[in-house]
Amino acid sequence: MASKKSPLSKNAIIVLAFAAMAAGFWLATMLKTPNREDPSQIQGAILHTPRQIAMPELIRHDGQAFTNEDLKDRWTLVFFGYTSCPDICPVTMNVLAEAKKKADDEFPQVVLVSVDPQRDSVEMLGEYVHYFDPDFIGVTGDDSMIQALTLQMSVVYMKMPGASGNENDYLVDHSSSVMMINPEGQLVAFLRAPHTPSSINESVDAVRGLY
Repeated sequence: MASKKSPLSKNAIIVLAFAAMAAGFWLATMLKTPNREDPSQIQGAILHTPRQIAMPELIRHDGQAFTNEDLKDRWTLVFFGYTSCPDICPVTMNVLAEAKKKADDEFPQVVLVSVDPQRDSVEMLGEYVHYFDPDFIGVTGDDSMIQALTLQMSVVYMKMPGASGNENDYLVDHSSSVMMINPEGQLVAFLRAPHTPSSINESVDAVRGLY
């Protein structure tokens, strides 16, 4: 089996991520919301120019490296969440699983990127994503690598301390959007909540129709 290409170095990824932000990759200026009267509109926004993603050093739930090669030659839906999330994460993952069951065409691969690498082990991620669908992929890594990816994808997340004061008692506030990546490994659209199986499938079909 051919080995995957080596991920970029940690320093290179961080420099790339901040360079992207400095170059004007602000979400508000890069998005085009489809006309409400357009029947092919999506529930979300499409980037004016597809954004190439430089994948940091991350790891899949099966222990293998997750690289740009994992995004090539297929459509991908990426959601940032964590296994201890009490609400939006299980709801979104369930909606994606239901959307896959109801899809008329081949459904994109689904990737959950953990924003809680301190608590989410690869084993926990595997059990979590496979509860919803056996083909779903969980991804984690060093916190700086997660941040490097979220910077490129205009995703914000933040720890919110719990009432007990224990260092492991916290929630993570994070984006509820689902990111859509094309077969060239480029970020092309943000699918906004509230998500439903029909809104996901309609949006996926509409974005695919542009390519």
